[in-house]
Amino acid sequence: MSAEAATALVPASSSVSWLSDLRTVRILRYAFGSALAMAVAMGFDWPLSFLTAVLTLTFLGARSTRPAVKALLGFVLIIAAASAVGLLVGLLVSYPAVYMLSLALILFNLFYAKAGGANPLLITWMLIAVLLIPILTSLSGFLAYVVAVYLVIGAAAAVAVVWLAHIALPDPYLEPAAAAAAPAPAPAPEPLTRERRVLLAATSTLVVCPIAGIFLAYQKTDALIVLIFVALLTLQPSLAAGHKAGMALIVGNLIGGVASIIFYNLLVLVPHFGFMVLLTLFCALLFGLGLFSESKWAPLFGMAFSTVLIIIGSTTSSFGDAGAKATTRVI
Repeated sequence: MSAEAATALVPASSSVSWLSDLRTVRILRYAFGSALAMAVAMGFDWPLSFLTAVLTLTFLGARSTRPAVKALLGFVLIIAAASAVGLLVGLLVSYPAVYMLSLALILFNLFYAKAGGANPLLITWMLIAVLLIPILTSLSGFLAYVVAVYLVIGAAAAVAVVWLAHIALPDPYLEPAAAAAAPAPAPAPEPLTRERRVLLAATSTLVVCPIAGIFLAYQKTDALIVLIFVALLTLQPSLAAGHKAGMALIVGNLIGGVASIIFYNLLVLVPHFGFMVLLTLFCALLFGLGLFSESKWAPLFGMAFSTVLIIIGSTTSSFGDAGAKATTRVI
């Protein structure tokens, strides 16, 4: 059920309570969960901890009901399996030709599964694991192991935050009669043919593999995030719509980059952990208003806020560092 349809089912008399409006609840839950995830991640400050906050957004930014516990635990197990595969593939980095062939096979199967309707969230984080961990192995096996472990810890922390956010701010209750009158969900899109899935998977693999090879050859770990972005963008079906969709992605990232620089400068003025959490809460409220709107640009607000959390979470030095990260991501 869409957010708009569900909101329309709430009786008008219940509008006296802000917790009775589905859109309001989802905005508040989005903000509360984002702030809590950022507080946990930055408070404990484990490697790549900011990914926990970004992962939390992918759950709370969806217009859906509370995920089942089984589904959340299954997600963590899949991240653990992906991290284990990443460590195994990392053992092959000493043999570049074998490593590249193995990586190409794994990427092809992931993209093929995505084209067949597999959960995009799971595919996303499996891509991150199998791309990031092996390249880190070329620098330090111990570093790769630590990152693999903390990817799983970060996923578990995100799942816990999502569950707590849904408990603290549950969706408003709908009368059974009103729920029964809800319109039927839109029919699922027609599945792609096997030939089309193979073509899409092969194209995405040909895009990502050479870049992974370049990073392995030059070991530019300071720009590994670029490799992850390339992989994630290959999962965006909207890019097939043409340059306008690509420009929309750039605009979303640019808005997030500008917002993150403002965010960072405010932190420089008031370098306090509690202030950072409050700033995260405030930004999430602002971007959440756009994300949970009926505007066709709504997805850009979610993209922009994820940019804010990535840049702030990974920035530890100066204004120039934050600006460089924003510029690099847009390019």
